[in-house]
Amino acid sequence: MYKMIAIDLDGTLLNSEKKISAQNKTALRHAMEKGVKIVICSGRIYAFAGKYAREVGSKEPVITCNGAVIRSTDTGEVLFSRPLSTTDCLKVIELCHEEDIYFHFYTDDTMYAEKLERSALNIWKRNMELPEEERINLQITDDAGKILKSSDKPPIKLVAISDDAGKLSRVREKAERIGSVDVTSSGSNNFEVVAKGINKGMALEFLSGKLGINRNEIIAIGDNENDAPMLRYAGMAVAMGNADKAIKDMADFVTLTNDEDGVAEAIKKLIP
Repeated sequence: MYKMIAIDLDGTLLNSEKKISAQNKTALRHAMEKGVKIVICSGRIYAFAGKYAREVGSKEPVITCNGAVIRSTDTGEVLFSRPLSTTDCLKVIELCHEEDIYFHFYTDDTMYAEKLERSALNIWKRNMELPEEERINLQITDDAGKILKSSDKPPIKLVAISDDAGKLSRVREKAERIGSVDVTSSGSNNFEVVAKGINKGMALEFLSGKLGINRNEIIAIGDNENDAPMLRYAGMAVAMGNADKAIKDMADFVTLTNDEDGVAEAIKKLIP
């Protein structure tokens, strides 16, 4: 019955060590042998998401940056792209500056941040362990706005992170008032900004249309707010055991956690 599985990465396919377990890989291979297309659908950029798609053996396009970019797994060819406007990104940067909270943004496959901490620090550490051709291009700058204004590549997505819930909430509320952006979250300590109308559900609809797959033939698996649009679009919505309550409430069923091979468990039930 099912012809496609759209799978989130962080908190879903990846365990707490940011790895794909052997059990999940085996289940994904089983699904592909049955003719099911495996589509990675992540908030991450292509350099990160594409690596995991290739690791599991998927030949299908990768949905990245919460749907802002869809690229071929094999060639990296851009099949769909809708970036943020530079003006809107600059507005959100100013809001982050007002509350002094960390942020980073992406242009194409380059990540820009003003501080080597949080996600930027994690990427820097990860890069040190990878061969040069697999590293994410990370740029630390004193003035992100200046870089953005001078770049010929538009911003794709901005992420703001803070453990101060009050600060984060205030900045998010102001960002949502911009009107020409959409704001979502992939965790309790962040929010993510993309162009208006961009989300994983929209991207999944676009890709499934190109592939001739009906929404009722799609399984979507996720754990957080930014996964909600693709769970709503898919015929079968699966929430991880570690998912937010709102995601569990909207799902058709709840599988095990990401540290208990929840993706494998879902595939076992749905694709015998």
